[in-house]
Amino acid sequence: MHTALDVVEFLKPKPCPVPLVRIGGDRDGAYLVPDDLTGVSACFSPGVSNRKDFEDELQDRYGIGSHMCDFTSDEDKFATPLRSGQSFRKLWLGTETEGDTITLQDWVSEQAPGDRDLLLQMDIEGAEYPTLSTALDDVLRRFRVVLVELHRLVRLNKPHRLELALPFFEKLSRHFTCVHIHPNNVREQIRIGRTNYWVPRILEVTLLRKDRFDAAQELIPPQLPHPLDIPFNVRWKQPQAMGKVWLS
Repeated sequence: MHTALDVVEFLKPKPCPVPLVRIGGDRDGAYLVPDDLTGVSACFSPGVSNRKDFEDELQDRYGIGSHMCDFTSDEDKFATPLRSGQSFRKLWLGTETEGDTITLQDWVSEQAPGDRDLLLQMDIEGAEYPTLSTALDDVLRRFRVVLVELHRLVRLNKPHRLELALPFFEKLSRHFTCVHIHPNNVREQIRIGRTNYWVPRILEVTLLRKDRFDAAQELIPPQLPHPLDIPFNVRWKQPQAMGKVWLS
């Protein structure tokens, strides 16, 4: 992966072996998730702020508990109280375990030792790039589904900044296939170079691990927008849509 168009090809949603379901209600923080969660033992959710609608619904519908971390959050300020099967650490997720920061591998080792499948739901305001690009492959492979909000996608037009993000996209593309994207309408879309691709500055991405695909399966074509998408993350701003070129 070397260019912005390589990143675009990775982010284009591909046919999925299972239907998508929406988890997290009808507001910002909801995601479309492959309905392939049987056997997933836990969810890891860095960047929860003080709401855990996604984690609560995940537990109610699928019996999957969640481990959360966010240095800006406080357990006593959560909109809903922690439940049995949920945990919270007042920490940043980052590239090394030190002080107020913990790495993904140390967090997973602490909360979910073993080899059972996991789910990752990540919204950490741009720290996703160094955090996942430096994560161990053995740890990433434990996540059957990855839901990540990508920030600062203006970097697709800035070669020197894109170069810093390419290891992130390269690592994810080794293990996962993109099956859905959803624009966060908090800011305007930007055109990628002189192409026909327009991308929001913040993009929600749904990834499914490659071993969940079977060549004999009948795959479900992607839809943009998907009927289950929330229309907008920020209610007082105009909704956005990804152009049909993203399905080409």
